[in-house]
Amino acid sequence: MKKLTVAATVLSAGLLFSCGQPQYTNVEMSPKKIKVIKDFGEDAAQMLLQELKAELKKALKTKGPVGAIETCSKKAMEITQEVAEDFGDIEIKRTTFKYRNPKNKPDKYEAEALKFFEKTYKETGKLPPYYIQKLKGEYRYYKPLKIQGVCLTCHGDPKSMDPKVVKKLKELYPNDKATGYKLGDFRGVIRVSIPEDVIKKSCL
Repeated sequence: MKKLTVAATVLSAGLLFSCGQPQYTNVEMSPKKIKVIKDFGEDAAQMLLQELKAELKKALKTKGPVGAIETCSKKAMEITQEVAEDFGDIEIKRTTFKYRNPKNKPDKYEAEALKFFEKTYKETGKLPPYYIQKLKGEYRYYKPLKIQGVCLTCHGDPKSMDPKVVKKLKELYPNDKATGYKLGDFRGVIRVSIPEDVIKKSCL
């Protein structure tokens, strides 16, 4: 078996260094380009989180946990699309290995990003703040997500969850993979895809 070079080993881990600063990317990029991609990606991801949290909070208050699950099943994808449209030429997706909605199943590039976060979190106890991929015609920005207290209402240990919640989840998601989490666990990512020409124009 051929030995990997140091550069190849570092690249496969998704962590590069430039001027002493870590780059959480799959290829080396200029600090300016990283900042532009991060600004686009983080703004979109934060807006999506705010919209989803507002919808969840409203549903929990008016319909309770069971009603909130049903609301999320109908509204989450719609809200995600609306946020993408507000930003223009981008695409947004929430994805994880333990997905609930099959539409959120990761593709091979998303799986690479998820593995990077999982590996780093396991080895260091800390999540990298982002991960960026350069793919053909686009850049992908990934924002990692952790399990918070409210998430355990429908993502925790089924034995500890409200039986009505468990029943509703089985009705809506027969092949649900998204339970069994503990507080602080790595949940998944928000992936923001930005066309390459948008980044090029912003870097001029």
